[in-house]
Amino acid sequence: MKVLWFEISVPGRYKSDKTPVNGWQDSLENIVRTCNDIDLTIAFEGTEGMMPNEVDGVKYIPLVPHYTFWDKKYRNFSNRWNKANKVVPLAVECVEEVKPDIIHCFGTEWEFGQVAIYTDIPVVIHMQGCIAPYNDALFPPGYSISDRILQSGLNLKKQFYIWRDRRFNASWRDMEQSNFKAVSNYMGRTEWDRQLVELFHPGAKYFHVEEALRPSFIENAQEWRPKTGVHKLRLITTGCSSHWKGMDVLLKTAHALKEQGVDFEWLVAGNMGMKKEIERKERLVFEENNVKLLGFTGPDELQQYLLSSDIYVHTAYIDNSPNAICEAQYLGVPIISTNVGGISSLVIDGEEGKLVPANSCYNMAYEVMSLSNDIARQKKYSENSRKHAVERHNPKHILLELVECYRAVIENNISIIK
Repeated sequence: MKVLWFEISVPGRYKSDKTPVNGWQDSLENIVRTCNDIDLTIAFEGTEGMMPNEVDGVKYIPLVPHYTFWDKKYRNFSNRWNKANKVVPLAVECVEEVKPDIIHCFGTEWEFGQVAIYTDIPVVIHMQGCIAPYNDALFPPGYSISDRILQSGLNLKKQFYIWRDRRFNASWRDMEQSNFKAVSNYMGRTEWDRQLVELFHPGAKYFHVEEALRPSFIENAQEWRPKTGVHKLRLITTGCSSHWKGMDVLLKTAHALKEQGVDFEWLVAGNMGMKKEIERKERLVFEENNVKLLGFTGPDELQQYLLSSDIYVHTAYIDNSPNAICEAQYLGVPIISTNVGGISSLVIDGEEGKLVPANSCYNMAYEVMSLSNDIARQKKYSENSRKHAVERHNPKHILLELVECYRAVIENNISIIK
């Protein structure tokens, strides 16, 4: 079976078989490599100077759009379609060269779904996020684009990019809707993304395929144990790059815990670009409310932070199936999360963790205090969620689901052609 993937980011193994696995798409590639029945080619958006490569049987094809001087200038004023118009023709040429049995695109939000318009080869899109509902969560309640403009001060360049991004997001949604119309096959893993497929493309075929985790969590996972005796409560959160991750909720929850006299520290892994804007708006400072910003952390280091913590807390306003929760569950770390997007498909409320409403810092603070004092419930959440996660992210199980999806899509396409 010849399979062609279209990815946005550069695959981890593109340059060398020793390059570490980075994201979940690299992790899925790691699983597919074990299947002798799949001849895999990965095309991705590359940069000037990149050349095709092959590593251990997997072929990599960088798609490098040519931008003139004026293209580069115009991009500052452009929308998502302008980029698609450069990349999609290269993707179509790649399809004609590879001649795959099936095309696998990652994400409805990226331009590669447009190849379905130009080929009879079946296309399946792997659901990631979804721009339409994400755009509704661009700003937390009480925030607006005015706050971002105010934060930029007299910097006209920053103000311009704020205006550009707003226009860009609107065109991004339009392009995603075009992808939904063009593609009839989808794979996903949550009730949330299944509903979106059914909403935006009634009658489309949806296949359940679980998400791959980074090998370091699968192969070297240790099991979390509750901390006994008097100790400082340690919370941990991963991922904080945008407003929809709920970093304002995190700060307000930390402040509520501090006001109640809780002895705690809250570790936040990942780079946070909204820090100053949130602090100015909330009139609070992260560090003054026991929040420690770790910046980027590698998988091994993150695993140790998770194991040394008491509770993993997820504060997002919207999410599908965040790897951060999945990785914490795989280790057995008790979860408290907002009940948004596809998270209820990952965490069974009251059995594998506790779900609270979005933008509910006081409920979240209460649940943190309650769970931190209940070792029996910590053990229950830990054992149940770890069992669920180990089954859900079993590489052999994921490969079986993926291959069944491929075969069903190919067979259905053959029957349509006949």
